[in-house]
Amino acid sequence: MKAGATQLSATDRQGIVAFLALTFLLAWLTEFTAIAQGVRFDRPDLRAANLLSAVMLIPAFCAWIVRVTVTKEGFATAGLRFGPWQYYVLVWIGVPWLFIVVYGVTILVGAGRFDPLLHNLANLLAQRAAQTHTPSPAASSVMTLTLAFSLSVGILANMVFTFGEEFGWTGFLLPKLLPLGRWTAALTYGVIWGLWHAPVVYAGYDYPGYPVAGIAMMCLASVAFGLIQTALRIRANSVVLTSFFHACINSQGRGPVLFLVFAVQPLTGGILGAVGIVVMAAIGVWLLASTPQDRIDAVLSPSPSRAGLA
Repeated sequence: MKAGATQLSATDRQGIVAFLALTFLLAWLTEFTAIAQGVRFDRPDLRAANLLSAVMLIPAFCAWIVRVTVTKEGFATAGLRFGPWQYYVLVWIGVPWLFIVVYGVTILVGAGRFDPLLHNLANLLAQRAAQTHTPSPAASSVMTLTLAFSLSVGILANMVFTFGEEFGWTGFLLPKLLPLGRWTAALTYGVIWGLWHAPVVYAGYDYPGYPVAGIAMMCLASVAFGLIQTALRIRANSVVLTSFFHACINSQGRGPVLFLVFAVQPLTGGILGAVGIVVMAAIGVWLLASTPQDRIDAVLSPSPSRAGLA
């Protein structure tokens, strides 16, 4: 089916319903059970971190199950190929600059505090050293190590889990929605992906102190992020690339910029606040609008020779 069509096939509809039902059921059941047992997501906690990592693998598992048992289509449309290497270089360079711009604007609008001398980081390190009775490392050294980690090992480590999400969202759901048109597909997938995070957001994840408004903001952030992901998925026909972009975002989300800008207002500042949403949405709209139509057709009808890693 070509991208200009306005209807989904019966098999595609069945696949979408099965995938969403299974993905939401497993993720929400896991998260609500953890929340009922007292797990919170608004402060560093090993149980919360482990749960979030495990839940990120659920969409991949569900997409695999649906492809094998419901749609029985195989994996030709999953985007299991590397794609042009130039995209990876652009993402690797571009994501840190995205964070610099977003957090720079965050400072300008008063939604965060700039700390160029790293006083806040030094205080945090001193507090931890006092608690553990160990020497406190220099803030500048921690900053340097964090920068190096966020551009290398941090990305690779994150990709294990971001692939778990992307094999489901941009590897299965997005191609299924593309017959409705690129914009409808991107917006629909973004909203659904945002709602999928609802339980953990309600329990403090990403928007601490804003359990209801945070869910709405997560949907908007997911749409903004999803516009970029849709453009990357179509242009490279690669779920590996969308996993890489997602991993770069997650890695920089715990990167050095967060040491330079602290006390960020969750709803207005930062990458998931209003500032980040506007910036990402602008980039996503530009990328998606300039994506050639024939790339969309290639995602919907991949040639057998392009079905694997390339």
